[in-house]
Amino acid sequence: MDSSIIGKIEKARQYAEEKDRVNITSFTAKFQGNHNQYDVRLEEGAWRCDCHFFATRDVCSHTMALQRILDEMLTGDPEPVSIS
Repeated sequence: MDSSIIGKIEKARQYAEEKDRVNITSFTAKFQGNHNQYDVRLEEGAWRCDCHFFATRDVCSHTMALQRILDEMLTGDPEPVSIS
């Protein structure tokens, strides 16, 4: 392995530990729920999910789970902001 790639690996390790360097502004994911797979996305600071629950309430377990997973790297306060 050449020295330039070793330097990049070391820098990547450092960056991975400094999560405040990353601000996610948009995001798409396939979320495997208990019953189906759902398309979940973060667009313009708001969560979207194609599950039935989200369609009626603008929040669901899939969006709340991803918000928890990505917490430190989300830009601003994407909706929903309150999850316990």
